[in-house]
Amino acid sequence: MTTRSRTTPRAVGITEVAQQAGVSPGTVSNVLNRPERVAEATRLKVEKAIVELDYVRNSSGSSLRSGRSDAVGLLVLDVTNPFFTEVARGVEEEAAEAGLAVVLLNSAETQERQRRNVRLLAEQRAAGAVVMPVDDDLSDLLWLHSRGTAWVALDRGDVTEDVGCSVSVDNQAGGAAAGRHLIGLGHEHVTFLTGPFAIEQVRRRHEGLRDAFTEAGLDPDDAVRVIEQPLLNSAQGERAVDAVLAGGPNRRPRAVFCANDQLALGLMKGLGRRGLRVPEDISVIGYDNVDFADLVHPGLTTVAQPKYELGRSAMRLLVSALKEPDHVHRRVLFTPELVVRGSTAALRSLQA
Repeated sequence: MTTRSRTTPRAVGITEVAQQAGVSPGTVSNVLNRPERVAEATRLKVEKAIVELDYVRNSSGSSLRSGRSDAVGLLVLDVTNPFFTEVARGVEEEAAEAGLAVVLLNSAETQERQRRNVRLLAEQRAAGAVVMPVDDDLSDLLWLHSRGTAWVALDRGDVTEDVGCSVSVDNQAGGAAAGRHLIGLGHEHVTFLTGPFAIEQVRRRHEGLRDAFTEAGLDPDDAVRVIEQPLLNSAQGERAVDAVLAGGPNRRPRAVFCANDQLALGLMKGLGRRGLRVPEDISVIGYDNVDFADLVHPGLTTVAQPKYELGRSAMRLLVSALKEPDHVHRRVLFTPELVVRGSTAALRSLQA
């Protein structure tokens, strides 16, 4: 039996394009890299040859010469969270306008995955990175900077200008807005369902919630109960139902503020399976205003973050850093907005 060997087609190179266009390889290189130096008629001939031969530029050579690729990394906490879909869209659109490609990476809320991905970006000579750190330890970002890779911290309000650029939302103000809303509905005791307190955004939202009770003349230590989950996803929200309802009907919380919409939507699902109604039995408020927060019934009351604008702003800062290595670090801070829907209501007695 004979076997037919398979050969991989050889990619078309600059030499073939030059022969097709009747010019030198140097002219083709100029058309690709410095088109302003080439006469229009010659440039058009070369561009025609590129199309006819289906030539694809090999960027690895120019990356080796310059030391950097035309790709930037976007490292997020959880790619399954729809919050990051809009953030990524903003990052990608701003990057595309600057002629950059975006590589999406997932830390899965773990320091180990974050460190591995940061080193991967350095190995691949990424031009820069937009990173949402998993905790307060910024050593991975500082290491990346020491390797000559620019970075911007995403959604981290505690990164100061002397350390690096950052784009974030005032999470403490968002937590306070959620707290004031619930207090205005008569809720003087609230359960805060959250992910790990190692995440700075979580801590700020909790502090804001406590601020609201202090402003109302209530003791936050008595008013705010905390339930911490290992991750910020809907499965954890659903699993948290037992902890939320611990203590029996007479001690059941009447309002739960969730650190993000994923937890809130999972909690609502779990409460429904227990026969409890939102908001008649328990008011639920989330954070982020993901796209489908208004598609569930009842619609989820939440604190909206400008997700798309976060992404664009972060990439804009990164592009600026790439163009001006000695640029001054900037901190951009957005203000969140409360969006009231049907998942929160005025407190009623359990007997009503």
